[in-house]
Order: sequence, then C-alpha cells, then structure tokens
Amino acid sequence: MKICIVSNTHPTNDVRLYYKLAMSLAKQNEVYLITTNGIVNDTSNPYQMVVDVSSRHLAIWHLGKKVKELKPEIIICVEPLTLLIAWVLKKKLKFRVIFDVHEFFAISFSERFPRFFRLPSYLFYQLSLKQLMKIADAVFVVNQEMRNQLLGRNKRIPSLVLPNYPVKNVWDYECNIPGSLEQLCQMNFDLIYIGGLTEDRGIYKILKVVSLLKRDFPFLKVLILGKFFKIETENRFNQSINDYNLKAIIYYQSWIPAEKIGLLLKRCRFGLWIFNPKNRRLRLSTPLKVLEYLSAGLPVITIKTPLMKALVEKNGVGICSAYQSKAIADASAKMLRLNDKEYKAMSNKCLELAENKFNWETMEAELFQVINGLGKK
Repeated sequence: MKICIVSNTHPTNDVRLYYKLAMSLAKQNEVYLITTNGIVNDTSNPYQMVVDVSSRHLAIWHLGKKVKELKPEIIICVEPLTLLIAWVLKKKLKFRVIFDVHEFFAISFSERFPRFFRLPSYLFYQLSLKQLMKIADAVFVVNQEMRNQLLGRNKRIPSLVLPNYPVKNVWDYECNIPGSLEQLCQMNFDLIYIGGLTEDRGIYKILKVVSLLKRDFPFLKVLILGKFFKIETENRFNQSINDYNLKAIIYYQSWIPAEKIGLLLKRCRFGLWIFNPKNRRLRLSTPLKVLEYLSAGLPVITIKTPLMKALVEKNGVGICSAYQSKAIADASAKMLRLNDKEYKAMSNKCLELAENKFNWETMEAELFQVINGLGKK
C-alpha cells in the first residue's frame, strides 16, 4: 500500500514524521514523506521528498501536485492547511485521510493575540479546524486531552492516541561526531536543557537558577541546546549570562540534527524541563525532550503539575518543583547531591521506564491496525 505523509512546515527528517511514523509504516508499506524542506532520499523506503517552493503561499499547491502524481491509497496530513489537499483530491484519487495532530493548534494560535481576544480566537480556530477535519477518516493525537478538545464525544471518526514516545534504544547507536560538537563531546555536564528558547519555556528562569546553584556548586556545567525564535530573547539571554557571571558555567549550542542529540545527552547527568505552568499548552503536553532524557538515563528536574507528577515523581525518575527560582534551585541541588549509588539507581529507573513503557514500538500494533483497517475499506 502506498502512503504519503504531507507537511508544509516540518523538514523531511522530523523526528515524529520520519523516524517514527514513516519508519514504522515502511515495514509494511511504500511510504513517501513530502515536505517543503529537508534532505532528499529517492532510493530507499521510506522516501523523503522536497517540493520546490519559492513562496510559502504556493506550498499547498506544490504538495498537492506531488500527492496527485504519486496517487497514494492513504494520505497523512500533519497541519490543518494540508487537509485542504485532501478536500481537493480525495474524491478524484479515492484515498483515505488521516490527520496526525501533535500540537495544540488552537491554543497556539490564540497566544498570538492580546489576552482579551484569546478566547474568541481560540474558539474561531477550533471550530474552523473541526470543519476541516470532517474530511478525515481517522485522527492520530499525542494525548487524551488533545483528543477530547478535537473530537469530544464524536465517535464517527476513529481516533488513536499516539504519544510522542522516543524510538526504543534511540541513543544506543554509534554516531559520527561533527566538528562543531567535538569540543562539547569531550566534556561532561551536570544539567542539560533541550528545546525552544523562550520565556515560557523557562530560559531566563534556568539562568537565575544556575546563578543560585553556583554558590554551592562552583564547578557546575550546564548545556543549553536549542533555537531562539526572537532576537530580543537571544539578546536578553546573553545579557543575563553576563549579569549573573555565568560564562564559565553555561555552554550554548544552537540546534543540531535530531540524530546527533544522543551524543550530548550521554555527556550529561540531569535533564531540565522548566516551563511556565500558566501556559496551558505547555502544561497539558508531555514534551518529547523529557521522554528523550529518560531514554538516555537522565533523571528529570521539572515543574510540579499533575502531568509531570504522574510521570516523574510517581515513577521516581526525578524531582518536581514549584515555578520559583529558589524552589527549582533547591530541587536541583538535592539531585546534584545524590551519591553515585543513588544516581545510578535513579538513572536505571529512567532506562527501565523507557525500555518497558515509554517507547514508540509499544504503539506500533495499534498503528498498523488503524492503517490496515483503512486500507481494506
């Protein structure tokens, strides 16, 4: 069976789309991942294809043209806009449509507006999305909360919760060290943060916490790996490093390919996920980075929310704290003071949890069941 995964924003080597969905589906099908950017692979299944787009406004047209050329039996749409391709071509090509949702689109959209306009903008987006989703024959979501928001009691559209769990043993392979990472790969770090660098994702809070920790841990080393979305954030980040005198402690690395992250995780002891719990989208999501920390054996230092308590505290794989610099610093200090035996025991719990529960392979059977069911219709 021929399957097309279509995205107008993600690269062809996106972790979820390529390393999870495409790689799994390619075990039984002919899979094409079609996007507007990334690497090209036209020799082995799953195939990675990039459409020639000089203007973002023409992206959907070019993606649709490629789908029409390939004539798949199933198309997996990743963003709301890609559902437009399904609306235009489904009747003619007679394919089945899956909407893979791994973002709170409506909440993210509403955050662009002043607080007074957020609720109406959220409702507008959500209603529009539900209309677009009527073309779908099945929906994949990353958690139950997302399914509740999008489908509610709607039983007409089959849905499957596919959390963004890491691929099993994802960091166990050997990987060539690029020149830009050679120095970092010779160092060891106490703390690491991976992800987008924004205020709500706690980037300034992390710097404040580190400034408090350095009094008791003068040889502390912290690695921050991520991407700035605003120049103002980057400028404030650099200024804060100077103000807190953290140049000898904070090591910053801009974004690197997903397959290289394991090289750096292996050099670290604890993973940080310090987010603003007032941000609903962050509060309701289990970020991939936390699960990647666990799969690398890194206990997690994070914020106390029901979701994080159930994942981290309940399983004994880290510590949760209030969203206050002093509280986070105290929690981090408690972790940093673990002796070798205590740390090893907690690290092993992380690895066991990733091995036995939080990995992509545990969900493949349900994934194949939905795909094969649609293929028979």
